Amino acid sequence: MKGSREVRARQSNSHFTWRALLVLVVLALLPRLATAEDPKGTVILRVVSDGRPVTDASIRSGSVHVLTDPKGMASLVLPVGPRTVIVAKIGLAPDTIKVDVLAGHTESFIDLREAILEIAEVVVSSTRTDRRVADEPTRVEVTDREDVEEQIAASPGNVAELLAEAGGVRVQTTSAGVGGASVRVRGLSGRYTKFLSDGLPLFGLGAEGLAPLQISPIDLQRVEVIKGVASALYGPTALGGVVNLVSQRSGARRELMLNRTSRGGTDAAWWDAVRWSGRWGYTFLACGDFQGKKDVDGDGWADIPFHQRVVLRPRIFWADSAGNSWFATGGFTGENRGGGTVDGGHLPNGQAFREELETRRSDVGSVARLVLGPRSVLSLRGSATGEWRTHFFDAARERDRRSTQFAEAAFAWSWASQVIVAGVAVERDDYRALDVAGMDYDFVTPGIFTEHLWSPLDWFSLSSSARLDLHSNYGNYISPRVSALLRPGRTWNARLSAGTGVFAPTPFTEETEVIGLSHLRPITGLGVERAQGASLDLGGNFGPLELDASVFTTVIEHPVFLRPVKQSAAELELVNAAEPSRGGGVELFARYKHEPLAITASYAYLDQTELDVERGIRREAPLNPRHAGGVTIVWEEEDDTRIGLEAYYTGRQALADDPYRSASKPYLFVDALVQQRLGRVVAFLHGENLNDFRQTGFDPLLRPTPSLGGRWTTDVWAPLEGRTINLGIRWMY
Repeated sequence: MKGSREVRARQSNSHFTWRALLVLVVLALLPRLATAEDPKGTVILRVVSDGRPVTDASIRSGSVHVLTDPKGMASLVLPVGPRTVIVAKIGLAPDTIKVDVLAGHTESFIDLREAILEIAEVVVSSTRTDRRVADEPTRVEVTDREDVEEQIAASPGNVAELLAEAGGVRVQTTSAGVGGASVRVRGLSGRYTKFLSDGLPLFGLGAEGLAPLQISPIDLQRVEVIKGVASALYGPTALGGVVNLVSQRSGARRELMLNRTSRGGTDAAWWDAVRWSGRWGYTFLACGDFQGKKDVDGDGWADIPFHQRVVLRPRIFWADSAGNSWFATGGFTGENRGGGTVDGGHLPNGQAFREELETRRSDVGSVARLVLGPRSVLSLRGSATGEWRTHFFDAARERDRRSTQFAEAAFAWSWASQVIVAGVAVERDDYRALDVAGMDYDFVTPGIFTEHLWSPLDWFSLSSSARLDLHSNYGNYISPRVSALLRPGRTWNARLSAGTGVFAPTPFTEETEVIGLSHLRPITGLGVERAQGASLDLGGNFGPLELDASVFTTVIEHPVFLRPVKQSAAELELVNAAEPSRGGGVELFARYKHEPLAITASYAYLDQTELDVERGIRREAPLNPRHAGGVTIVWEEEDDTRIGLEAYYTGRQALADDPYRSASKPYLFVDALVQQRLGRVVAFLHGENLNDFRQTGFDPLLRPTPSLGGRWTTDVWAPLEGRTINLGIRWMY
C-alpha cells in the first residue's frame, strides 16, 4: 500500500509539472504566433551630464540593451510605435523617456543628473570612499536587479538561490531537523560571513543560525559581495567576507506576488513604494510563507521541515538636491519551524523525535549622509536588533534572548586624487541563555578606523585601510588591508588585495546550531581566531563578452572547533585548534550577452584543509566541493517572455562523522524557467532539480546510532527535497 501511494504521488506530481509547463509555454508562444513581425526603426540617443558625454551608460528598452560610446552616442533598433527607454549609469540618477519610434531614424537627447545618494548607497555599504564600484580597488561583486528578477521566480520566499549565483558563495544546509542554513564564502564557515541590509547589521552582528530562508528577494535592488578577510572594513565579525542586501527605493513599481510549489509550499508577498514628493518616499514589504512537513523518501523523517513565517519591513527615504540624505527602517520576523519524525515515523531506536524552533526578531536602523562642504561628507549609521528563540530538541527546551546594538560615524574628505576617511564605531552583542547555564555573554567592541584612497593616474588606484578594535573580552587588535586597481586600457582591469583580520568567538558554530548548547561546556580559555588573506582578480569586457578570474588564499590561525570531552559524545567543548586552517582556490566566470540571448558560465576550484581536533591529523574541510560549476542560458524577448535553463555541478565533498561514506557523490541538477508577461501580470513556472537527485537516493539520512550531542542525522551534502515545481504570478501596478 505504501508503495502504491508513492507511485500515485509521483504520477500526480508529474501531471502537475507537465500541465503547468504546457500552459506557460503556450502563453509564451501565443503572442508571436498571433502577430506578424513588427516593422522596425532606429533610435539614436545622445547621453550627456553637465554638458559632457556619458560613456558606457546602460540603455534598455524591453530586451534591447546597448551601451553608449565615448561620445555618449548609442543606437537601438526597436519596433515602430511608442516605446519606453531606460537610461542608467552608476553615480548618475537614472532616467526614463517615452519615444515614438518611426520607420527610419529617430533622434533623442538625454541629460542625466548627478545622484550623490546613489553613490552613497554603494559606498556606505562597501568601502566608504565615495567612489563608484567600478573604480574601487577593493573588488565588490554586484548582482543587479535583472538577476534578482530571474531568481524571484526560482525562490520567491528566500534569497538562497540568489546568493548561490555569486561565484564562491555556497548556501550550506546545516540542520536536517529544522532546515537551518549558513552562507559560506570561499569555503569558510558561515559564522565568518557578515550580513548587512542597506549597510546595516539588521540581522545581528553574527550570521550564526541566520537563515537566508527568512529573507525575501522581492524588494531587493541588488546584492553586493566582498569576498575574503574584511575586518579592516567591518570589524571582528567579517573574517570571511561581507554580503550586503540593497533594497529598492521609492518610485519603483509596486507588486503583489503569489506562488505555490508541488511540495506543498505557498509564498505571498506585497511590496508597496510611494514617492511623496521630490524629497520624501517610502517602501513597505509584507510577506508570508508556508511549507508543510514532507517525508520525501518514506523513511519516517521529514526531509522538508514545516515552517510558517511572516515578515514586515517599512522603509522611509529623504534626500535633497544638495546631496544630504536620510534613511530609516524597522522590521519584524516571526517564524515557526518543525521537523524530526513524521506521524507514525520513528528513529532506529524505535522512538519518535521532534525538533521545533520558534523565532521572533525585530530591528530598527538608520543611515544619514550630511554634506559639510564641497569636499567633505559626514556619514552616520546605527541599528539595534532583538531576537527571541525557543528551540525544542524532543523533550529538551532551550530558550535564549539576543540583542545587538551598532553605531558608526565616518568623516570623508577628498581633494585632487585622494580621499581620506576616518571614523569611530561601537558594537554590542548581548546573549542570554535562559535554560543553559554558563553561556551568557555581553561583548562591547568600540573601534576606530581609517581609509585612504589614492588615484594618481586614470589607470591606477591604491586603497589602504586599518581598524583598531578594543574588545571587552578578547583584548585589542589591529586589522590592516591594502588593495590596488590597475586598468591599462578600457578592456582589462586587475585588482590585488591583501589583509588580516580577527574573529571573536561565541558559543555559536554550525555544529552547535544543530545540536544546541545543553551538551556544551561553558566557554573558557578560547582565543581569537586570526586570518590572513590575499586575492588577485582579473576582468575584461569584449563587446558582449565579459570575463573574470580570481586566485585567492586564506589562512586562519587558532580556528575554533567542537570536540567531545574524553571521548564522550554527550559532553562537548569548543577549543582552538593547534594548527591553522588553510584554503585557496580559483574562480572563473564568463558572461555572453547579445539580446535576446544571455549565457553565463562559472567554475570554482577550492582546496581547504584543517586539523581534525579529535584525531590530531589534517583533513579536507568537510562539505566543501573541490570542483563546482554551472551554466545558465536565458532567452528574453521584449521584456515579455523569458525562458531559462540552468545546470549546476557539485563535485566530491569530504564528510566527517558519516557512518555511510567518507566522501559524497558528485552530482548535477537541472533547473528550468518559463516566464510570460501579460499586461501588468507576470506568470512564471520554475522547475528545480528536474533530474530529481536526492542524497537519500544513495544513503539514509538517519544514523544507526546518535552522534555528538545526540544528533541522529548525517550532514546534508546534497538536496533532500528532490524535484520541485513552483507556479506563480506577479501583479505589477
